[in-house]
Amino acid sequence: MSFPAIIFKNEASLAKSLCSYLTRDFDCDITSVSSFTDFLTAFQKDSAPVVFLDLRESSINQETEETLKFLAEDCAEKFQLVVISEGFYPRPLALWVDMIADRHLEYPFHREELVEALGELKQSRLVNGSRRIPRPKRLESEALQFVTYTPELFSVVDQLVRIAALNVTMLLVGKTGTGKTTLAHLIHQLSPRSEEPFQNVACGALPPDLIESELFGHVRGAFTGADRSKIGRFEAAGNGTLLLDEIDVLGPKEQAKLLKVIETGEFEPVGSTETRISNARLIVASNVDLETLTQEQKFRSDLYYRLNVLEFRLPSIKDRPFDIFPLALQFIEECCQQHNISVHRLHRHFIEALKQYPWPGNIRELKNQVQRAVLFCNRDELTVEDLSPAILNMQQEILESAVFQCSGTSLAERVALTERRIVEATLKAHGYKRTATAEALGISRVGLYKKMRKHGMLNGNGNKGG
Repeated sequence: MSFPAIIFKNEASLAKSLCSYLTRDFDCDITSVSSFTDFLTAFQKDSAPVVFLDLRESSINQETEETLKFLAEDCAEKFQLVVISEGFYPRPLALWVDMIADRHLEYPFHREELVEALGELKQSRLVNGSRRIPRPKRLESEALQFVTYTPELFSVVDQLVRIAALNVTMLLVGKTGTGKTTLAHLIHQLSPRSEEPFQNVACGALPPDLIESELFGHVRGAFTGADRSKIGRFEAAGNGTLLLDEIDVLGPKEQAKLLKVIETGEFEPVGSTETRISNARLIVASNVDLETLTQEQKFRSDLYYRLNVLEFRLPSIKDRPFDIFPLALQFIEECCQQHNISVHRLHRHFIEALKQYPWPGNIRELKNQVQRAVLFCNRDELTVEDLSPAILNMQQEILESAVFQCSGTSLAERVALTERRIVEATLKAHGYKRTATAEALGISRVGLYKKMRKHGMLNGNGNKGG
């Protein structure tokens, strides 16, 4: 069955080479264009076309960028996108490519690889819907921003926009590194209190016997070593915002005093009977489920239910796959500006490695690893070689464990797993360049391609395909 294809190119030889495959193997109805206006005309004429977009560095111009932007942000019609490149994408276009590309092909084309890709596209084009990527939800001030492409977080962002302007206590729950502190600071900056102090207390970093004094202050002589009076964080926050992180470490006494502050605004410094008033807006955060602690009688139920009225949960970054690469781009930009480093393009396998890593340290780890890659980059491009061994080794360990933990499998299945591991390791060692990998393995490029197909290393997103 034939299907319409649109080739957007700036080089006649590419269109000629691609057309020969499309007409011979797939009987395609081909339209070749080189301007955004002509592309729109062809796109509106065809039904659910396959779009081949030339994104090789020498071929990119404003018309190319307009076409990609239209497909990523403005097009609501059904289509499939095949991106043609030399493995790298310009940093300003990388997010659009990552979100909407169905296949990635390297030029010059290899017939077997191209036929494989087109065959999969032909089968899947009957079920794909519109491809418009969701508009991200944003919370942003002049200094900070929280942006998400995760639909499950859209309602949370909408609620936070409203709550930020109100004088109410709120609870943020999420594992370490999910961005609770940044979000609390952003809420402060979006509130009427933005010109007032923002106090951040990491309760878990304080000695248990000093938490009460740190929060509420103390008077001279209240305990051994209290040679002078000290105001606590509630008082220091003034009319601003106080973030209490790791609230789950608070003992019963501190929990009782915290509940009193939330309900009445009143507290007493350690060693004093003088009641003082807190005017600060309170945000509390926890990296464990307070409901579970309440059920185990390790956290006051009345305090939990008071906080639970406005509870917002931040999922781990591995549960926000659409946000991993946008966050990485944000951190790349910040690091480049901070250290005056230029990064103009990203290799697609660099992008894939970021998306495949489980990020046990969440956003904090992602930021640190991306910054490390930028700092170690000695060119104007980021490749897998710029990532830390921790990321690359974890992928290798997963493959190795699959070989030795497949109890009950046959010898042939174990051999196949070992072969896949060898191919994967060799690809990684040669920057996922297939010609170099094939030479290192002593096989032809076609032979390498067949082994990759045999072991499921070619998928709909082109992973491990370059």
